[in-house]
Amino acid sequence: MTAGFSSEVQTIVGPLLAELGFVLDEVDDSPDQGGIERHIVYYRSSDCKMQIYEYSREGEVNSMIATLDAPNEFGLTSKQWHYISKFSKRSDVPPQERLRLAIAEANTYANPLEWVRDRIAKYYESAHAGILEMYGFG
Repeated sequence: MTAGFSSEVQTIVGPLLAELGFVLDEVDDSPDQGGIERHIVYYRSSDCKMQIYEYSREGEVNSMIATLDAPNEFGLTSKQWHYISKFSKRSDVPPQERLRLAIAEANTYANPLEWVRDRIAKYYESAHAGILEMYGFG
């Protein structure tokens, strides 16, 4: 998926983010400090940011949310960026089982960006409210 990742993000996830009030902010295709390939597409709205990323080291395509004052930096190495599902109501399912279920769900999608788009649609409202409240903006 690495070739044209930002174009795919803009085609598959971009329309949903536009509906939610986001605009493209930045594309970062620089490798991590160890030279591992990664691609990050940042979006911003009037009160928060989203990033959609692909990280070869973890074999992961996912999204994160932050407040507007968070720097555009890779979410897995930042304390200010959070998975959007973090703010949803937690079930009594243990974390390891939630992870297993999320991986199983992701594997049902032909394109991981479609999974990311559907997760944003599912979790954005609670993530938006949660991130603003967490940092004293809500």
